[in-house]
Amino acid sequence: MNKKTAIVLGGTAPHIELVNKLKSRGYYTVLVDYLDNSPCVEYADKHVRESTLDTEKVCDIAKEERAELVISTCIDQANSVCCYAAEKLGLPKPYSYKTSLDVTDKGLMKKIMTDNDIPTSWYFVVKDTNEIDFGRIKYPAVVKPVDCNSSKGVHRADSKEEIVKYVKEAIDLSRTDSAIIEGFNSGEEIQVDCFANEADATVIMTRQKQKIAADNGMVLQSFGSIIPAPLNDELNIQAKEIADKIARAFGLSNTPFFYQAIVTDEGIRVLEFAPRIGGGLSYYLLNNIAGYDAVEAAIDSFEGIKAKIEPKEISGCYSTNLLYARPGVFDHISGLDELKANGDITEAFVMKKPGTEIDRDMRSSNRVGAFIVKADSYDELYEKAKKAYDSIEIYDTENKPMMNRSLYERNLK
Repeated sequence: MNKKTAIVLGGTAPHIELVNKLKSRGYYTVLVDYLDNSPCVEYADKHVRESTLDTEKVCDIAKEERAELVISTCIDQANSVCCYAAEKLGLPKPYSYKTSLDVTDKGLMKKIMTDNDIPTSWYFVVKDTNEIDFGRIKYPAVVKPVDCNSSKGVHRADSKEEIVKYVKEAIDLSRTDSAIIEGFNSGEEIQVDCFANEADATVIMTRQKQKIAADNGMVLQSFGSIIPAPLNDELNIQAKEIADKIARAFGLSNTPFFYQAIVTDEGIRVLEFAPRIGGGLSYYLLNNIAGYDAVEAAIDSFEGIKAKIEPKEISGCYSTNLLYARPGVFDHISGLDELKANGDITEAFVMKKPGTEIDRDMRSSNRVGAFIVKADSYDELYEKAKKAYDSIEIYDTENKPMMNRSLYERNLK
């Protein structure tokens, strides 16, 4: 075989674009994913059914395949395995394995942010409910595992009883048996997509999350975002300053990253960040709205090639709108093709294969689809999205409706 070989960790839908771009660069692609029905399986040249988080197994696969690259662009823990394999096998990587550990452990991340004057909330980490210092907690608080993907186990807590309950859950979900308790900031949540240059950072795009009302212990989650985030000049300047601080504090250079934050009355407060591309629709949004090919930039970063970053100014405003289903076995979504054909939405996505089991957890991995709306104003954006939701339905394998309409009826009033 004359082709170079790339090991791709994780068969998530955004990695379809990664696999296709690697092939265009002359790579033979080997997908490592424990699931047989992950979206990316049919696109890779070869599928190896193993865990992406088994560092030694991934190294063995890379050696057996004589890989020249081990890559993942939008999965935190998988990125860390990439860096581990790269250091062990002498392959290129975007940053050190130590850096990957600093950013996949939310406790280590918060410490580095605090030490480097990056505005964030109070926090502490526990491994047992007996370690909870209730004297340090101000309500409401947020509890989450220190090392999980997909917003898994993230809860708002308003009492001692809820703190104990959610800490137990977070510890059970954590691979290191650790939970982080941190301050809850009131305000709008934003995501800032960036690229770390040699000396500073470029802000590519800002988004404001459309949050799902967090009640009855619901996991904190969003049902979409608004682009660009409605920030004034002062906040846009602060967003850039924070991006520069993050890049310097974590020693990032020539790599994509994004951070999530709350816009409070006192300014922007960072929740967490990741030196990768966001999951879901991020690659599509960055490329089609901001003119920034994040997947190409990520591959350049892994290969050690200096990426060329020239984002364009965003015209108009957009919203991403996510589709959640009630528990059941997903089959199909109706209404998307008609809405797109009529120009009511600009693009539509189906994120799950028919036959996928959907549980009751409100996490990002349980989204079954999404659509994008474009408008000239935020008010028009809201009305067009609401109209589209009313025309869409999700069906299970028995052709019964399973769209979780209560989310949209409650949040799009």
